Amino acid sequence: MADAPRTRRRGDGSPSARTLLLTVLGEYVRYAGAERVWSRAVVGALGDCGVGEAAARRAVTRLVQEGWLRTEAVGRWTRLSLEPRLVALLTAWTHRLERAVEETPWHGEWQQLLLRVPADGWRDRALVEGQLAFEGFGSLGQGVWIAADAGGVAAVRELLREQGLAPYAVWLCSRSAEPGELVGRAWDLAAVRAAHEEFLTRFRGAGSSPASPEEAFVLRTRLVHAWRATFERDPRLPGALLPPDWPGFTATRLFVDTWRAVREPADRRWARLAEDPRG
Repeated sequence: MADAPRTRRRGDGSPSARTLLLTVLGEYVRYAGAERVWSRAVVGALGDCGVGEAAARRAVTRLVQEGWLRTEAVGRWTRLSLEPRLVALLTAWTHRLERAVEETPWHGEWQQLLLRVPADGWRDRALVEGQLAFEGFGSLGQGVWIAADAGGVAAVRELLREQGLAPYAVWLCSRSAEPGELVGRAWDLAAVRAAHEEFLTRFRGAGSSPASPEEAFVLRTRLVHAWRATFERDPRLPGALLPPDWPGFTATRLFVDTWRAVREPADRRWARLAEDPRG
């Protein structure tokens, strides 16, 4: 998998224009199966979310300059095309989101990766380790990674191939007499719990009242953005390996219910934003 565009949060903790732009492109363009969009559509979408026009256009320009987007002049309008590596990235995000709302099956078997790379063999160690965590792997140290969710194995294999690390990787399936002990060693569940509780605090009740298309669009965009930030930290362990009061169960239900409640009006707003400006 390609590296991801650099993202950051604003000083008040809210998403930057660049970060929200990626969420819009993933949720309304790539999720719908498209790879092209009018520039004015994404600028308008960010405007709905409180981002000024100048900041929105700067965010688009930076992704173009970095090779994530390509521009095409169509008369006096500008159309954006997603470059292949951005298509791959957003597709991976969508697949990970879909896995994040499903219960991870558990038959007592771990996906295990032994990755012993010589010091001069790394191209981008932070990228690889970040992607392992994103796909649900936890580190036991000494190059040993485990995951309960096998859904991320293919993406990690592809990344290791791209990075020239496949020869250093050994894949195994393993069992443990004390799986709970491994969970405690591989993941910081206190931090994951806090992320879910923050999500619940922010969005509980948000989709319970009727919303205008514009309000639904903003809520869905911010909901998906916040959920992605949450599941990036959550290894999606099976329920059998988690405490009964695990807030991730409630957070997942809240995300699904709220997303379904605002999907249709948000789609109507996006359809309006994405209309062909040529008439």
